[in-house]
Amino acid sequence: MERRLDHRFLSDLDVVVTRLTHPSWSGFGQITDISKSGLRVSAPFELAEGDIVQIEVADSNLFGFVVHASVDGALFRAGIEIQRVLIGGSDHAKVLHLALRQVLPAVPGVLAGQFTA
Repeated sequence: MERRLDHRFLSDLDVVVTRLTHPSWSGFGQITDISKSGLRVSAPFELAEGDIVQIEVADSNLFGFVVHASVDGALFRAGIEIQRVLIGGSDHAKVLHLALRQVLPAVPGVLAGQFTA
């Protein structure tokens, strides 16, 4: 049975995931899809429901919390509800910003349209 409420857009964006409740748990991961309700990431360490996480994409940062977590072989997958976005000034950040404006317009920082240098 499909539990997803929103259409998901596939992604293979490389990121750094940090479990802020245990900052030493940080590593390279990947955003595997994005929807209005958040995004799904895979990481090489455990992510648990309720964890607060930071997702670094180039010079941008997304903050949220884990709403769903599972194990898939050697990777941990998590659904993240994004609460805040800080967009950087790089060309990569500008592309990310345009994509997020389409999918997550209600998240603070997404519609600001201001890029940091």
